[in-house]
Amino acid sequence: MFMSSQNKGKTADESLLNRILDIVRKEPTYLNYWNAYRRIKKLDLSRLQVDEKKKVRIALLSSFTIDPLAIYLDIESRIAGLYPEIYVGPFNQYPQEILNDESKLYRFNPDLIIIAVHADAILEENFLPRFPTLSERDKENLQVEIIEYLSGLLSKLTSKTKALILLNNFVTPWFSPLGILDNKVNMGLKEFFQKINQKLADLYRENKQVYVFDIDGLASMHGKIRSIDYEMYYRGAFFFSKSFLPVVAREYMGYIKALKNLTRKCIVLDLDNVLWGGILGEEGFHGIKLGGDPVGRAYVDFQRLLLSYYNRGILLAINSKNNLDEAMKVIQEHPNMVLREKNFAAMRINWRDKVENMLELSDELGIGLDSMIFVDDSPQERERMRQALPEVLVVDLPSSPFRYCQALQSLNDLNALVLSEEDIRRGEMYYARRKRRQLMKSKKTLEEFLKSLNMTIEIKYANRYTIPRITSLINRTNQFNLTTRRYTQAEVEEMSNHPDKFQIYSLRVTDRFGDEGIVGVAIIRKEREKWIIDSFLMSCRVIGRKIETAFLAKIVEDAKKNGVLYLIGEYIPTKKNKPASSFYKDHGFEKIYEDEKISRWRLNLKESTIKMPEWVKMKDG
Repeated sequence: MFMSSQNKGKTADESLLNRILDIVRKEPTYLNYWNAYRRIKKLDLSRLQVDEKKKVRIALLSSFTIDPLAIYLDIESRIAGLYPEIYVGPFNQYPQEILNDESKLYRFNPDLIIIAVHADAILEENFLPRFPTLSERDKENLQVEIIEYLSGLLSKLTSKTKALILLNNFVTPWFSPLGILDNKVNMGLKEFFQKINQKLADLYRENKQVYVFDIDGLASMHGKIRSIDYEMYYRGAFFFSKSFLPVVAREYMGYIKALKNLTRKCIVLDLDNVLWGGILGEEGFHGIKLGGDPVGRAYVDFQRLLLSYYNRGILLAINSKNNLDEAMKVIQEHPNMVLREKNFAAMRINWRDKVENMLELSDELGIGLDSMIFVDDSPQERERMRQALPEVLVVDLPSSPFRYCQALQSLNDLNALVLSEEDIRRGEMYYARRKRRQLMKSKKTLEEFLKSLNMTIEIKYANRYTIPRITSLINRTNQFNLTTRRYTQAEVEEMSNHPDKFQIYSLRVTDRFGDEGIVGVAIIRKEREKWIIDSFLMSCRVIGRKIETAFLAKIVEDAKKNGVLYLIGEYIPTKKNKPASSFYKDHGFEKIYEDEKISRWRLNLKESTIKMPEWVKMKDG
């Protein structure tokens, strides 16, 4: 979780921290969260050498007592491998914290701000007694006042910070003084809050910094009566009950993991008793349970859920002990199969150790093990995977297939803060990649293969349509990423709005197998006589096709046209980006500086240039 040290005291603290967290992992009870938090606060964690990218600063602003939530977020963040620092604003002082330029909130400089405001804090005390007497116009005016009040605060907040902001919507009351007539009058109490929530969602739908957090939907899922402990609410202004706190914290963690690039992008599946019921080798093609009876329908619905993930950009792969021909026959021909061969980015159907298969799948897909989820019905296989490859997230699949969907839906590891066209088409792009690998095996040389692809590249400056995909690549690409600097969409937009200081490029690739979409990003910091390559990255899907050379050639060409004398490249080594370590050296750059954290390289544009590979066609973008 944290970087180790030769210092024995530090190692002891780290070891104790992990043992404390293991207790919560195994038994996530209210008492264990509190005990873990108390014990961790006694540790001297300041001596641990923590990767800056693993630190997260979270601010909580609320109209009620929210301190217990900070405990859950602290522990959940540490379980996710993060090093949290949490600021809890004073009780019901959220407006002052936002409006005061010198407040502790702004001095804290958070990465994430959570705003939880209960309706009672905004509405007048006699709102509920008066509600049956209010006209529809009165209700609409109240809604406008609430929206304007919150949007005014958020406008101030977004002008002062680049932090990601989560604004809780309002919990729609389960009770109405109008009783069964609540939906018979013009705008009953429930509709009053539902419309406010919808207006908030509409208002910030296109905003890349503010997200409306659906606390209402979460409370409905948990049970609105169970979500509040009324005794604690009146005694101490606690709004969330003990049972609701971990539910809220886990939902917030979905945003935190996405913000810190800790989300998973590939679900690796067993076949027998996962995608269908029964063992294929024993039951045969016609004997497995898939559709028909209740058990078979549960497997069909599980496949439908997986297909929905596929259609929003999550990769699917197979890791199964089975006879290949028999399994492929089911995948290709069974009438009730929802997932077909084209839906799987890679397959390992054999009788080998699944750990070995997982390593091969990671290599073939070009993604890290920490991007993968393993779904298997066998407790033995799951434990083997956990012990051998702890980076892989192993799902504790229930014994009953009726609960498979719920097990997958409860994960908070498959979220993204932005979703682009390329993300949605990722599955079909990886399927095309399998076809390219098959073509490559039929060619004698790499050059012959590259020429046969008929590649066309389109390089554009960033615009409103490409920025979501650019942001996604910046925050999810690890292997061929020379600096792994992460930027939010708001920050990318800000750089794009200053072309005198920055130039942001996107690279799109098309070949005989289809459109790969945007697969490359470069961010240039401009100075008078030199351009500095702040970020240069390529999707793992296109590594090995020399497209990176074509991309660099275009940047060099533009720099020369602008009278630039030097192009400066930076390389920041990480555990994952070693494939990019020799990029600048391979393209004729001279090393001008190096320490343990960064190396800088220079290309003299008066003396050197980069040639466009002959098998790549450039499309004017």
